[in-house]
Amino acid sequence: MPATSQPYRPRRRRTAGLLAAAASLATAGALAAALPADAHGNPTGGHGSKPSRYQDVQLLSFNDLHGNLEPPSGSSGRVTELQADGTTKTIDAGGVEYLATHLREARKGNPYSITAAGGDMVGASPLISGLFHDEPTIEALNKLDLDVTSVGNHEFDEGAKELARLQNGGCHPTDGCYTDKKFKGADFPYLAANVLDEKTKKPILKPYWVWKKNGVKVGFIGVTLEGTPGIVSADGVKGLQFKDEVETINKYAKELQKQGVKSIVALIHEGGFPASASYNYDCDASGGGSGISGPIVDIAKNVTPAVDALVTGHTHNAYVCTIDDPSGKPRMVTSAASFGRLYTDTTLTYDRFTGDIARTSVKSANHVVTRTVPKAADLTSLIGKWNTLAAPIGNRAIG
Repeated sequence: MPATSQPYRPRRRRTAGLLAAAASLATAGALAAALPADAHGNPTGGHGSKPSRYQDVQLLSFNDLHGNLEPPSGSSGRVTELQADGTTKTIDAGGVEYLATHLREARKGNPYSITAAGGDMVGASPLISGLFHDEPTIEALNKLDLDVTSVGNHEFDEGAKELARLQNGGCHPTDGCYTDKKFKGADFPYLAANVLDEKTKKPILKPYWVWKKNGVKVGFIGVTLEGTPGIVSADGVKGLQFKDEVETINKYAKELQKQGVKSIVALIHEGGFPASASYNYDCDASGGGSGISGPIVDIAKNVTPAVDALVTGHTHNAYVCTIDDPSGKPRMVTSAASFGRLYTDTTLTYDRFTGDIARTSVKSANHVVTRTVPKAADLTSLIGKWNTLAAPIGNRAIG
């Protein structure tokens, strides 16, 4: 796999087992009538039984966090909800203490659960994170058990070397270490399939990553918008090339397929504009894909059908839409607004016989990160630590 950075440290949680042998699967099929069935009418198996043909995989996703560890204020900390009578109401939302609680609750009862993000996890961040070159946000994402994310344009605000440090760890080259412990970096891989080193012509970080558990394999390809150089400082993208999103995704989808990975999700830091600002707007109600516009529409229509779902971002909008792929089949495209106010819960039904996702069974919805749930104590502690370090600077008079 092409990559120029050091590998991230694999995480300890949700370790994958081995899929039973094909002969054993056949035996499981013979016992189907004696076993309880899932929603697809396929045997789920009892104690000691073999896996069923279909396995629901939960994909939790969010995007454009921008270092908002504490609950964002004003309109940045609210979402609009469409009511049954056609009116709307606003809900206070966001804050990683609450996001952690919601994600942990959502994972309960879902042993096959993946958490992914669509870029801009850092950059344009509030003081608590920006003051420390976004180390606090990386630490928070580790605690959120993020599995994988694409890069976004803001990941390049301080250049490729600083992005590599956020991935691999180490103290800041100028400001040094902020605590008595060395910064460990991200426990999850940042994917940058379409960001190449000008000299080597290879991706500066991993182009893709494969999640595995009990024989289930789901590949993730991560890209940022090709136009990143136009919205980032010249120093931030110096020595880098940004390639076409569709061409890059299609290239690595073929590579994953050659490796036997047929279930693929694209993490794309580019987005669209839904016809309604309400997070629960029915994007497909009007038919014909007219519920959303913007760059992501053309991207979705041209990304290879081998990709089963698209997690997007950048426009800070909320949507759950189906957009036809090049073969004319609908494919799920999602975005969870920004600043940790929403998360998306998508069900991918994995077919163990084919290794692919049963696209007609894909379901998805955005959920509000309400502030009415208990705060996650470990995230509260993290925020307190960094606020204590930031206070002497944040409270200093400058004029």
